[in-house]
Amino acid sequence: MPTCHNCKTEWTWKQTVKSLFRLKCPYCGKKQYESAASRKRTSMISIIPLIAVPINLLLNLPWWNVIVLMIPLIVIILGIYPYLIKLSNEEELLW
Repeated sequence: MPTCHNCKTEWTWKQTVKSLFRLKCPYCGKKQYESAASRKRTSMISIIPLIAVPINLLLNLPWWNVIVLMIPLIVIILGIYPYLIKLSNEEELLW
């Protein structure tokens, strides 16, 4: 789980999901940034649902198969995403 670098408090899963897009500490209110290593790691995981579309095209399956595959994948990714995030006080360059 992510830990605020200002107040050193570990966020809960629910707090992390709530502040996923703004990354503001629920305890001290300071802005946090996702670390470069964390962004690289989570970007690899977010590509997984995009793989379902080419597989569907290659196998020539009906379109509803993509939806059936995507929903559980998105739920799983949202479930594990808070465990993979690491925070920092300043925005880090990706490269």
